[in-house]
Amino acid sequence: MMKASLMKIFGIVMVFLLVGYATGFSQEQTQEQTQEQTKEPVETPEAEKPAETAQAEPASGQLPAPLDAEMVVAAHWTRNDAYPRTIPAGARVHIVERGDTLWDLSARYLGNPFLWPQIWDENKYIPDAHWIYPGDPIVITPIEPVSEEQIAKEVEEVPEEAPAPAVMVPEKKAYPIALDFDLYCSGFITPELEVLPLRIIGNEDSTLKVALATNDIVYLNQGEADGISPGDEFTVVHQVRELDHPVTLKDLGEYVIQTGRLKVVATQEHTAIAQITYACDATVVDDYLIPFEPKEVPIFTEMPPVDRYSTEGPNVKGYVVFAKDDLTSIGAGHELQIDLGSKDGVVPGTRLILYRHHKSNYEEVGIEQDLPRKVLGEMIVFNVQDSTATGRIIQSYHFVEVGDQVEVR
Repeated sequence: MMKASLMKIFGIVMVFLLVGYATGFSQEQTQEQTQEQTKEPVETPEAEKPAETAQAEPASGQLPAPLDAEMVVAAHWTRNDAYPRTIPAGARVHIVERGDTLWDLSARYLGNPFLWPQIWDENKYIPDAHWIYPGDPIVITPIEPVSEEQIAKEVEEVPEEAPAPAVMVPEKKAYPIALDFDLYCSGFITPELEVLPLRIIGNEDSTLKVALATNDIVYLNQGEADGISPGDEFTVVHQVRELDHPVTLKDLGEYVIQTGRLKVVATQEHTAIAQITYACDATVVDDYLIPFEPKEVPIFTEMPPVDRYSTEGPNVKGYVVFAKDDLTSIGAGHELQIDLGSKDGVVPGTRLILYRHHKSNYEEVGIEQDLPRKVLGEMIVFNVQDSTATGRIIQSYHFVEVGDQVEVR
């Protein structure tokens, strides 16, 4: 009797368990079907879709495509805080990526790396051409070459009665080779530094400030009695060191750098007060002053590349006597000094071949014979003194050293 009762109770419990399991499974299936029926595709808003940041790689000399609509520049970290927040429709723009330089962008979009000053000039929010940051917008404007005829402003008139036959002659193109920064902030060699009478003898903040910059007030050692007047402008030059010729060992003079420009605001009998109006490096007390002279930007005219296997010609020759920052190995874009100046016929825009004579290997082959010269590259002059000149390497086949030779093209 007891056993039968237990079996009956066990059977009832099993029935309840099976019914509960079946009910739960049915409800779960119903919920899944309901969700499938009510589920609708959700379209991701355009604003939430990830932006495509990769920029297509154009062919060399091909400009970026014009913007179809105004572009909002993404917020990013940069020292160029004045970057434009929007770029208008129709502009051609490149967003800086890691590793970009204005030199590379000029070669990529304008087909000539030496046109980087043009890109810098179009993007005036960049104070220093050496520092651009990922995310900065760089506007690329097509360059319109200037013909030699336009530069000289000469138009050749052909008589109507005897018209000359039209001859298609390729027009030479010309580009500026330097900016104001190059002309007014470069170094040069002078043999007359110690005889310059005008110097900075103090500043408004006395000893509290050593390195002076734009808008700082300085005091000069000459005044009204020496012909100094309010409004006079002077270039500040800072003495770096004495230079000897690397080959002849003769004294060349002092190498100085232009650190900025100042303007006289008030004068006394034997002193004057001036304000720094333009600074490209730190100005310090005891720097020298020379009268400011505006300079014209020299023009770079297209010429055939230098023949790497050419022999020495009859043109004027000289030496590389110094490289900016005392560099020992010099390449494209570097500034250097040569021992040729205006007395040798060198003018801004003069182009010179850089070369080096091979050392004789008589000891190895037993034949004493001059070897051909090794052409290293080409430079162009943008600042000229009487006996020296300042220039930049525009083409480099090999590294250049102080003591290498130059020949006017």
